[in-house]
Amino acid sequence: MNGHENLIPLTERPEEEQREIRIKGAQAANAVRKQKKAMREVLSSILGLRSELTAEEIEQLTAAGLTLDEIDNQAKMLMQIFYKAASGDIKAAEFIRDTAGEKPTDNSNVAHSFDGDVVVSMKRNDEA
Repeated sequence: MNGHENLIPLTERPEEEQREIRIKGAQAANAVRKQKKAMREVLSSILGLRSELTAEEIEQLTAAGLTLDEIDNQAKMLMQIFYKAASGDIKAAEFIRDTAGEKPTDNSNVAHSFDGDVVVSMKRNDEA
């Protein structure tokens, strides 16, 4: 017995039971959405906080063009990721590129033609 024998598809349940299941699903989805929003707000607050910086860190960040008012946890993190990228860390370099809005798009345009129900030709755009 695999446990699937007792499952009844939603469409085969009474309308009232379908409605109750949908309401419970919507409530659960709303709770998760609300929780994720709260986590984003807390993280945003943390990123905007000023952590204690050494004189060297302040010097590095101001040398990079930031004012003292702009230096926060987020600026400190981004600078550290930048240093990693500059020293050859590929993942850090991809993060910097993507965050700067220069992420390359992934295109998989497929050209095809049909002759009745049979595919006559199929070619990806990046193929010669």
